[in-house]
Amino acid sequence: MDTNWDVVVIGSGFGGLSAALSLSEKGKRVLVLEKGTAPGGCASSFRKSGYVFESGATTLVGLEPGLPFDKLSTEFQIQFPLIPLKRSMVVHLHEKTIERYRDRAEWNKEAKRAFGGGLRMEVFWKLCYFVSDSLWSLSERYKFFPFKNLSDVWKSIGSFRPSDVIVLFFSFISLRLVLISLGLTQNKEWIRFLEEQLLITSQTTSTKISMAFASVGLTYPQLQNYVVRGGMVTLAETILGRIEANGGKILYKQEVIDLKKISVADGNEDLVWELRTKNRENFLFYAPLVVSNLPIWNLTEITEDLPKLKKKTTKFEKGIWGAFSMGIAIQTNPSEEWTKTECLHHQIHLKDVLPYGGGNSLFLSLSHPEDPIRSPKGIRILSISTHIENPESWIRDVSYPEKKKKIESIIIQTLVEKFPWFQKNKILFLHSATPVTWKTWTGRKFGRVGGIPNSYFSNPFKMLSNRSEDPNLLLTGDTVYPGQGIPAVVLGGLHVVEQFLARKRC
Repeated sequence: MDTNWDVVVIGSGFGGLSAALSLSEKGKRVLVLEKGTAPGGCASSFRKSGYVFESGATTLVGLEPGLPFDKLSTEFQIQFPLIPLKRSMVVHLHEKTIERYRDRAEWNKEAKRAFGGGLRMEVFWKLCYFVSDSLWSLSERYKFFPFKNLSDVWKSIGSFRPSDVIVLFFSFISLRLVLISLGLTQNKEWIRFLEEQLLITSQTTSTKISMAFASVGLTYPQLQNYVVRGGMVTLAETILGRIEANGGKILYKQEVIDLKKISVADGNEDLVWELRTKNRENFLFYAPLVVSNLPIWNLTEITEDLPKLKKKTTKFEKGIWGAFSMGIAIQTNPSEEWTKTECLHHQIHLKDVLPYGGGNSLFLSLSHPEDPIRSPKGIRILSISTHIENPESWIRDVSYPEKKKKIESIIIQTLVEKFPWFQKNKILFLHSATPVTWKTWTGRKFGRVGGIPNSYFSNPFKMLSNRSEDPNLLLTGDTVYPGQGIPAVVLGGLHVVEQFLARKRC
């Protein structure tokens, strides 16, 4: 077993894999260390009882020209096994069924039908589209943001466009203020719709988020949506295939427990990173460059070489969400019309808040009927997710099984009430996961998932950078810029490599 590498990446989430791919394409020998037995981090899949389940309900967007997955596909010539979807999402709000049309004009009409507001509603969504499109463009161009010094600013001057000023303005203006200005705060159903949409994408609500971040979170259904044939894990495996073709490698069951800088030899000023894992046989690895895809809370617990980051991390301890998720396999009749036409993504608003810190809504994803890898024909896989407040409060005590069963029963009953095709006697298999499960599976502290709520970054210049205080330890994942969602962490992984190489050339 080779223990010396050019780069070691800790964790195989999509931020880490994107950075690993970029570095391997530039001639670096890259080793990825993964705690689990499959790649993908929180956006992965697993096989159980003959079915392939997703880690949670999820969507995949970001393949339009200029967006992160398009960059992966075009720059590195990678073809992902994707199935495009005709319908983005359906929202079930009280007695209303709201279609989140991908076509912007169609969605404008649907929003006015469901919530009223007339011209004011249309102005709101047109503003969202403009800000969202501009923010994606800005994020792609400003590779050194958030700026850490004047050099970063200087390198970014050539990327400036006049419209960037508008995006900057709306980064300091709250969504709530925009809604008040347009007179769109009186309809309670509309506000609840916004709250639950934002929780899915931004981990926060309309009163605590800027218009810039809210625009990206609210308009993602207007991007082309896809499912991955074989599950999300296939996406990660496709990237890994290219990394391995470039001489890289991934090792599983390799949880890193200690990270420190050491001298290469006595009297030599060159330092390398030493990584120690829990593995019994192969547990020491060395590299001059490390990319961490761990959440910042986990990273600062395994190293003493990042005191500044550790101090910053203490500011992000409150309001971090966990998740409760379920996977269900149901028997279906492929000849029934719904199996061909049903939307694959649903958000269901609940009559009552789920117990034990649960959320106000469920997010449901159905497997594609033409994906025999995930399940045999006639069997569909349901993935359901909901937020959990204070995930640290979930522990395996005497009440744990009862709490788990209680939420399971509410979710199943909700599905029975909402979907005529879902019947309890058609369930072939089910499982559920709590924050305790997420902690065990992914290693994330307290089972925290989804990253840091955007409410923490009312000043975008104070966002956590992809660069740590050590120039040879790079950060990726959903707790550093740009964070939140697969397209964003992919962009972050690509940017951090470009930043690193640009600094080396200076």
